[in-house]
Amino acid sequence: MFLEKIDFAKMYQEHKKATNFKGKNSKDWDEKSKDMATTALNSPYVNDFISRMELTGDEVILDIGCGPGTLAVPLAKKVKKVIAIDFSEKMLEELKEYAKKEGVTNINTYLLSWEDDWSILPKVDIVVASRSIEVQDIDIALTKISSQATKACYVTYKAGGSFVDMNILDYIGKKIVTKPDFWYIPILLYKKGYLPHVDYIDTQRASVNYSSADEFVSSLIWSVHELDETQQLKAHEYYEKFIAKKNRLPKPFTWAFISWKIN
Repeated sequence: MFLEKIDFAKMYQEHKKATNFKGKNSKDWDEKSKDMATTALNSPYVNDFISRMELTGDEVILDIGCGPGTLAVPLAKKVKKVIAIDFSEKMLEELKEYAKKEGVTNINTYLLSWEDDWSILPKVDIVVASRSIEVQDIDIALTKISSQATKACYVTYKAGGSFVDMNILDYIGKKIVTKPDFWYIPILLYKKGYLPHVDYIDTQRASVNYSSADEFVSSLIWSVHELDETQQLKAHEYYEKFIAKKNRLPKPFTWAFISWKIN
């Protein structure tokens, strides 16, 4: 009963507004599509995610925020059909290229966002949302996910609240409000009557070959919204001291893998 006294959905929304990691629009992700297609595909994360799913091979799966097909294409090789949605046209183009290269023909794509009307989509057996639930209202998103599935849902969400290596932020003196952590999701699901399971996937951050310190600084600003002049100078220093010389590995990511059954 104690959970009923706390409005976790509102708490999430307030936390989301306060974080330095501001939401990205479709154009932002269009510009990142080529990079993501290079770094995200065929990663150990994909096998870790799929190995945690219960599959018979006859399922229809909805992949929300599918990106360049990181999960959609490998899953399509294992199940009856995949429906993939994303709000970035360029991401869907990358997915189609990836599917064509892999000889996969059982994927249907839709240009849709979390906030759009999903009535055009059919009910499916399983819904997945891999690293894609960066939404303003997590409660509504979880309701939409659950309403599309007849068997189960699988999502991953960053544990730790920062997409940027905290070693970097500490070095440059950038204090941030981290983004909402994964624990909002199982609590809200429990309040909806589900019994979610939580597991974890550890992944090494993809090595990015920045062409210059300026490119590195630009990538930081893209993530944390802004850096002052002193922080940018320290970021240049960090690049020259650690990244250019490749003498410090970035901290690994931990993703919370959250699953729940329908009915």
